[in-house]
Amino acid sequence: MTGLISTAIPNRPDVTIKLASTSDELMQCFALRAAVYMGEQHCPYWEEFDGNDYSASHLILYVKGEPAASMRLRWFSGFVKFERAVFLKRYRTMGLFLPLLSWAKEFARRKGYPKVVLHSQHRLWKLMERGGYRKLDGKVFHFSDHEYATFVCDLDVDKETRLTVETDPMILNRPEDRLDQPGVLERSMERAPTNPHAERARHRHADPARHQTH
Repeated sequence: MTGLISTAIPNRPDVTIKLASTSDELMQCFALRAAVYMGEQHCPYWEEFDGNDYSASHLILYVKGEPAASMRLRWFSGFVKFERAVFLKRYRTMGLFLPLLSWAKEFARRKGYPKVVLHSQHRLWKLMERGGYRKLDGKVFHFSDHEYATFVCDLDVDKETRLTVETDPMILNRPEDRLDQPGVLERSMERAPTNPHAERARHRHADPARHQTH
């Protein structure tokens, strides 16, 4: 399988999309959202940073190494919800929004999720339809001063390759956006198992007097 670590987009600058996997990358996502939602759309801080960030996955898109866009993914039973997608203003004419959504869909598909749900602002409805999303129903709702509708997209999950409890355990240990690449724990297998904690436990039981409180 081809790794998801980067995405090449024809006739565009070098673009990298990845899962935010460090505290610095997560702060970059937060900075992008603050600039767009709080700075441009006047969203209150407590509505933008709503308590869901540390239970979600975050994607970040770079243009020539510069943080340009981000999106949050939250995982539910049977579907993934895409939200908080933002682009800095100077990158919005580059046609990168749908490629970011496509990367996110492939990421979710490979994790075995069959459906995407998102809440789209009114101004983006036609764009969402061009991207293969459809309105769930005719309901229009609003929050944080904007009108929204729910859009959904079905994902073609490969039952032969999707992750299950029977997937190789070392594949399940890999970084989630690099499941086709050996991870650090696989490199650790070059060392023979010594069970060091078990060894300390044996010594503790053999000489309980060493562990008395003084």
